[in-house]
Amino acid sequence: MSCRPHPENGPSGGAPTQRQQEVLAYVHAYKEEHERAPTARELCERFGWSSTNAAHDYFGRLEQLRLLTREAKVARSLRLTPSGKAVAQAYLSAHPEVLHG
Repeated sequence: MSCRPHPENGPSGGAPTQRQQEVLAYVHAYKEEHERAPTARELCERFGWSSTNAAHDYFGRLEQLRLLTREAKVARSLRLTPSGKAVAQAYLSAHPEVLHG
């Protein structure tokens, strides 16, 4: 049994799951507060994941949904797309506690 959470496939139509929205919102809020993106390790600490592979799995799925972009092998290169920002802001308005867990 793996401790690593698997990014779920979103509902039909390619919409992000609630957990994917939470990760996206956290990335957005973190960037707003710290003026840089969180690392995979920082996401693991925030969400309680034991492996950075979990964070990279979420990044990959959010890229597939065109909500996030990143540069390969470049730390803190996460960028939300305009639609990603809209999803993150909507989630944060309903769940302002996301940044602090």
